[in-house]
Amino acid sequence: MTPYERLMIAFELKKPDRVPVTPFVREWCVRQAGYKFSEVMSNTEKYVYSQLYSIRKYGYDMVLDLLAVHAESEAMGSVLKIPEDAPPSVDIPAVNDYSKDLPKLRIPHPRKDGRLPLILKGTKRLKEAVGDTIPVMGYVQACWRHTCMMRGTERALLDMKKNPDALKELLDIATESCIVYGEAVVEAGADLIWVSDPTSSGDMISKKAFEEFVYPFLRRQIKAFKRMGTKVFLHICGNVNDRLESMANTGADAISVDEKVDLAKAKTLIGNRVCIMGNISPGVTLLQKTPQDVEQECKVAIEKAMEGGGFVLAPGCIIPAATPGENIAAMVNSVKKYGVYQ
Repeated sequence: MTPYERLMIAFELKKPDRVPVTPFVREWCVRQAGYKFSEVMSNTEKYVYSQLYSIRKYGYDMVLDLLAVHAESEAMGSVLKIPEDAPPSVDIPAVNDYSKDLPKLRIPHPRKDGRLPLILKGTKRLKEAVGDTIPVMGYVQACWRHTCMMRGTERALLDMKKNPDALKELLDIATESCIVYGEAVVEAGADLIWVSDPTSSGDMISKKAFEEFVYPFLRRQIKAFKRMGTKVFLHICGNVNDRLESMANTGADAISVDEKVDLAKAKTLIGNRVCIMGNISPGVTLLQKTPQDVEQECKVAIEKAMEGGGFVLAPGCIIPAATPGENIAAMVNSVKKYGVYQ
């Protein structure tokens, strides 16, 4: 099977030839190709080369666009801080005063505004390079994360109590902008969309807050993507054990979890409805341990969740740039050794 066939079959809750393996490699690929992160923030060709160089060397099952660099929020007015060799962060949020700033917010034009055209160009170039052989992942941040990046996370959390109506208005705008950008991502050639929301885990907000302020908007966003004919996987970092069923109810094809979620429990709870992705520790096992340790953790994950199909071996979050290449190789080799379907 090709990597494209393998991943799509897993997303359909079926058995491919083996378990797909999809390390979330962004700055890691940039480092492998010998670039600094600030270089690829403004140079599509360098970023695309880093993705193609790395997947051809290590043989995993998915290439990624320039993900999670707050491009959607930047295009709506948030100012980024861009280090020389690390991913950017939001320095000045776009919405400081609801009464003054909300009326000025406009949905960005994906092909004209901010860094969005650059990312879409990269998606198109990746698709041209890999064709129908390797799936291309396009990233669109979740509406709640987008809201936090436009308002500031701490203030958005306080707004849940102090200013919920204005917060929901901002959420509504954020959701619409995510849908508009997602359509452009699909048009550029993405085979699947990664919706990521590290700000709505149980480590950040309660289940009650999640159900009120996140779930309705997130479900709307993902349902819109599904109507575009693309596959969608939802990733929320941290402890999401109390909201796994709600995550599955968003309509996503797959749910990606980190090491705070037991894969066997997730498989039992929602594995009949969505593909499960996870959950090798990026910051401990992949970054700091040996290839033998990586293989053992991968073996356990595969044993817990591969039965019946609908499982993708993945890290719990983005892989650090300093991760040894032999540990990525061990992750790939583990699915060939332990993840073959009979």
